Amino acid sequence: MRIKLTIATGALLLASARVVMAQQTPAIPQTLAGLTGTIDFGFRSASNTGDTAHYERYRDLRQGVFSQFVFGKDTDRSMFSVRAENIGYHDQRYIASYSDGKAKITGSWDSIPLNYSYLTSTPWVETSTGVFALDVDTRRAVQNKVAGVVGVPQNAAQLATPSLFRVANSFDLQSRRDTAAAGLFYNATSDLGVNLSFSSTKKSGNQPYGMSFAFNNANELPMPLDNRTNDVSAGLEWANAQGMIRVGWDGSWFDNKIHEIIWDNPLRATDTNPFDPSGYSNGNGPARGRMSMPPSNSMNVVSTTGLYKMPSHTTISGTVSFTAMNQNDALIPWTINPVIANPTVYKTFPGLATLPRSTAEAKVHGLNAMFNFTSRPNSFFGLAMRYRFNDHKNLTPEFDATEYVRFDAVPEETGSPTERFNIRENTFDLTGTFNILPHTALRVGYIYDDFNRTGRAFSDMRDYTLRASVDTVGNQYLMLRVTYDHTNRVGSGFSEASLEDGGVQPGLRFYDEADRDRNKGTLLFVITPVEILDFTFSVAAGKDVYKGEGHEFGLLNNTNTAYNAGVNVNPLKHVAFGANFGYEKFNSLQNSRNANPPGSDYGSWTDPNRTWFLTNDERVHNFDLYLDLNKAIRNTDIRFSYDYSDSDNAFVHSGPRIQELLTNTALTPGAPNPCAAGVASCFLPLPNVTNAWHRVTADLQYFLTAKVGLGFGYWYERLNVTDFATIDLPGLSGTPRIDYLGEINTGYGNRPYKGSTAFLRLLYHF
Repeated sequence: MRIKLTIATGALLLASARVVMAQQTPAIPQTLAGLTGTIDFGFRSASNTGDTAHYERYRDLRQGVFSQFVFGKDTDRSMFSVRAENIGYHDQRYIASYSDGKAKITGSWDSIPLNYSYLTSTPWVETSTGVFALDVDTRRAVQNKVAGVVGVPQNAAQLATPSLFRVANSFDLQSRRDTAAAGLFYNATSDLGVNLSFSSTKKSGNQPYGMSFAFNNANELPMPLDNRTNDVSAGLEWANAQGMIRVGWDGSWFDNKIHEIIWDNPLRATDTNPFDPSGYSNGNGPARGRMSMPPSNSMNVVSTTGLYKMPSHTTISGTVSFTAMNQNDALIPWTINPVIANPTVYKTFPGLATLPRSTAEAKVHGLNAMFNFTSRPNSFFGLAMRYRFNDHKNLTPEFDATEYVRFDAVPEETGSPTERFNIRENTFDLTGTFNILPHTALRVGYIYDDFNRTGRAFSDMRDYTLRASVDTVGNQYLMLRVTYDHTNRVGSGFSEASLEDGGVQPGLRFYDEADRDRNKGTLLFVITPVEILDFTFSVAAGKDVYKGEGHEFGLLNNTNTAYNAGVNVNPLKHVAFGANFGYEKFNSLQNSRNANPPGSDYGSWTDPNRTWFLTNDERVHNFDLYLDLNKAIRNTDIRFSYDYSDSDNAFVHSGPRIQELLTNTALTPGAPNPCAAGVASCFLPLPNVTNAWHRVTADLQYFLTAKVGLGFGYWYERLNVTDFATIDLPGLSGTPRIDYLGEINTGYGNRPYKGSTAFLRLLYHF
């Protein structure tokens, strides 16, 4: 339990209410005459158990004052409004605007926290910004394999002994985003307008981040955040009854104060021989790791948009924009390992002595355009055409990485110069609308999407989509919508070499570029038999089948189905209630092979008995209920809602390789048994990931007078979750274990929680 409401707090609020009742309606000072608004002020308290950060994920629910103020003034000459929420908290928000018909000025300040976990800890100490250190004596004991010492557990037996790194520093893992924005909209003439806007967003705090490069163990650190994004927009717009044209400029600058992260290796205290080709797998790597953080960069966009109205209800419109993206951050060295970064190694690998250049000099230009034509010549027929063009051209100079350092442990010269990855897309969309019956429209469309890119297995992908829909809108008793899409994706320009360069099977196809047939459709109807009652039902389904010549591994298919049924009732003017039930199902199948590179063993690379399948099957149930009583009881507003969702996600493995692992028996002559000697089975299936989430919200407002009232609010949430990726100490549910097999983590994960928040408020309308 984190927070409690004190008796003194409640007494103070009740005393305030008595004073308000005695005074009735206070006199409004002359300076506030004409203002309207609401003062919603009071106190809140929260009671939480379990993973409290999950309950407060994007909110700050600390005990204290609750505040929400809305002020406004509207005259025949101007409008003015101010809104403030959660003053002084991490999720505070302020919005203001003023308009006099000629100009409008807006301003805002918005804060959003992201609470990852209040249960996290880490053995690393941040000695300076972005530099994380471990106790050197502990690392040396682990490196020297001192008897009885466990650093990072490597097998089930070592899990029984606490790691030396378990004695860690506890902290709350949180980040925060603060955004300030302002805008000016000015009408220079009746046809000409100017708009300017600016926003600045700062991110601070920490986030969990995997930092395992160069090490054969997994490390998760609380990566520090200190960056700011500034966005500016300016536009000049001319418009009249016949059309409009706008010319604009948008600029964005991202500045990251943290250039790189450096952290100690928990397995080693000293750097090792750089010519060990197994330096990664056997742990003989560097004593420290280094990783570059997201670089500072900028983007500028110049655009123009136009629209013109022609006779016969016909309109043409379009937009063209040019984008320039630049990034020139300093590059980190080839290695942080001093055993490699020395003159002796440079004699053999002279390319490692210095980088080809010190900064990125990265540059990308983009050209984007979209043109629309719509026509409605008569009440029976309508036509809409759209063409979209996107071009992404990488102009970054070549970077020679022929000589490089593999996993910061082994200098090699098997690399290559960098490639420029370019993207170009052309999309054409044609849709005809036919009013076949009263209140009913039939739409038939065709979409052609041509996607070209370099550096991928397929250089060209084309989507051919046929689309049809029927809509009935405006009928007193029925609203109906039916849609169906069929897409056939065909790839060309296949390059097996691009797969070989990545060290993957030639039969692998990535889901975003494999040949594919997609079918999807929806059915939605709303029945209103009487004015006070409506029923809603919908079903949506889709299926993707991935295929193509040579396609053997990767995602093979997936299906999605969703059903929803709901009812809404308004029996009286001030009463409304309803409910909705939903069911969703997702299923996918992928194929993989557990094999070593060609020539390294008996031939597992092509052995079909090393193939395995994974079926992902998830089912979700949802239920929602609401009740609104607006003055149904004298001077009282009541709102109540209940939301429930549960998910059961299964991971089912199958195939010959799974059979080998289950029985420790090789199915291919000459192949070794997959398990260690004396082990009957070495396969453990993944348990289902399940969760059930409940949320209740209630709000009651009672008005003592037309302007003064009391409010009571209540939130309740409960999450029950089981996730195999979240590890707790044995017998201590909810207490994270940071030293698990092959890793040192922060303890961040999905854990159960139960939380409630109560609000007691004083309301004043004026």
